[in-house]
This record gives sequence, C-alpha cells and structure tokens, in this order.
Amino acid sequence: MSARETILWLILAWLWGSSFLAIRIGVESVAPAVLVAGRMAIGAVVLVAILLIYRGATLRLGARGWAIAATVGLTGNVIPFLLISYAEQEVHSGLAALIMAVAPIITLTAAPLVHSDEILTGSKTAGGVLGLAGVVLLVGPQHLSGMGEQLLPQLALLAAAVCYAFTALFSRAFPHDDPMQMAAGSVLIGGVFICGGILVSGDLVPQPPATWQSLLAIVYLGIGPTACAAVIYFMLIPRIGAGKLQQVNYVVPVLGVLLGVVFLGERPDWNTWLAIPVILAAVYSVNRRAGTADRKVLKSR
Repeated sequence: MSARETILWLILAWLWGSSFLAIRIGVESVAPAVLVAGRMAIGAVVLVAILLIYRGATLRLGARGWAIAATVGLTGNVIPFLLISYAEQEVHSGLAALIMAVAPIITLTAAPLVHSDEILTGSKTAGGVLGLAGVVLLVGPQHLSGMGEQLLPQLALLAAAVCYAFTALFSRAFPHDDPMQMAAGSVLIGGVFICGGILVSGDLVPQPPATWQSLLAIVYLGIGPTACAAVIYFMLIPRIGAGKLQQVNYVVPVLGVLLGVVFLGERPDWNTWLAIPVILAAVYSVNRRAGTADRKVLKSR
C-alpha cells in the first residue's frame, strides 16, 4: 500500500475500533436497535448534506449504481447488524469477536476466485492464520469452550461474517467512480431499511430519557464510524483489494481494548498484551511486498 492508502487504512481501523467504546456508552441509556437506526440516519444526513451543500451535487447513481448501493447497504449494514444483535443476546462478546474474525479469512480465501489480481500467496496465508490466532489470544482461549453451544446464535454470527466478506468482494467487483456517491447511497438505503424495520416491528418502545453522553456517542457513531468510514471504505476497496482491507477486522478489537484501558480504566489480562504483537505481525504479513517464493506464484499466473 502507498503512504496515503496506509494512512486511510489506519484511520478506518481507528474509526471502527473506537465504535466499540462509543456503542458501550450509547447503550447505557438507548436501546441497541434505536442506536443503530440513529447512527445510520445521522450518517446518511451527513453524507447527503456534503453532496448537496459542499459539492453542489445530488445522488445520481443510476439504476446500476442504486442496485449496487442497495446490495452493499443490506449486506454490509442491515443484515449483519440484525444478525449480530440477535446473536449477542445469547452469545458472550468474546466468542462473538472470535467468530466474526472469520470474515478476513473468508475474504482472503475467496478473493482469488473472484478477482484475478488478488493472489493467495504464502505470506497472506500466514497472515490469515496469525490473525485468527491473535484474535483467539485477545478474547481468551477459554472462550473456545463455548463453541458449538447455542448453535443458532453462533450460526447467525457466522452468517454476519459471511455478509461482511461478501460485501468487500462485491464492492471490489463493482467499484464506483465517486466513493462519496456510493457511500451516501448505501448508508441512506441501509438507514431507510433499519428505521423502517424498527417502525414496522414496533421495537421503538418508550425508553428512559437518554443521557447526553449516549446522545453524543450516537452522533459520533453517525459521523465517524458510519459516514466517514463509508467514504474511506469505498475509496480503498478498488485500490488495495478486499483481502487487505478486511485485515482491519483484526486491528479493530485491539483498538477497542486499548480505548477501554484509556477511557474506562479496564485492565486486560496477560493474553491481551501477547495478542497485540501477533495481530500486528499478521497485518504486516498480509500487506508486505511479495517475497521471492510469492513472486514465482504471481508470475505463474
């Protein structure tokens, strides 16, 4: 990756990683479904406003573009959000993080089948294995004991991971010339579906008054991890490929843990500090330049 792409990748990792802390603050006085709808609505308003006011443009994706935006909005937002919300009612967060870490593995494995320029080299394979091992260390090996129990919720998490992998591969296959247009369109459609689903299902039940901390958390989630992250996502996916971009999902839980230490005074166990260098090594392995053996594989293609 170039220096610019690396900076954008790191910003994306920060935005998604910081969302754990913001969500934890937000759900203290706001229902999870309402929080998700709120962040999507704010994200859509911000992106559309930028298009209309700052750039003097409108959402003009065309029939093909709107179809792509709808697919990304559903598979990258609505469906996985609903699956994860259902699953985390019964599955603890450690096991959930472990199952969701399958997304980068799926993406790395499937990318060569979809995109001829994304080769599964030895270093990428090693990086995928290291990344999964790092997540196991991060959440604690003891969480493996729950694997296989509560089958339906765990299958829901696996399906959410598949959704994220599919979205990365799909977005890579159908890029748009204007990332801002695609970001605004996908977030807008995702927000409409989530908000509409809440209204139809009647989940918008009266809640105690939301605290200002929770409201600020929702605003941050809408502007940062939703709106800004969507733009960066659509800028990077055609440039660095689905496999490299999905490595963000290894770094996200690390940032979530570190922010918890700084702002919430949490004290991680020893395994957390051991996991961090393993995960960083995994990301480096996937993103480093091809070695001699890997270049032979590339030339054989």
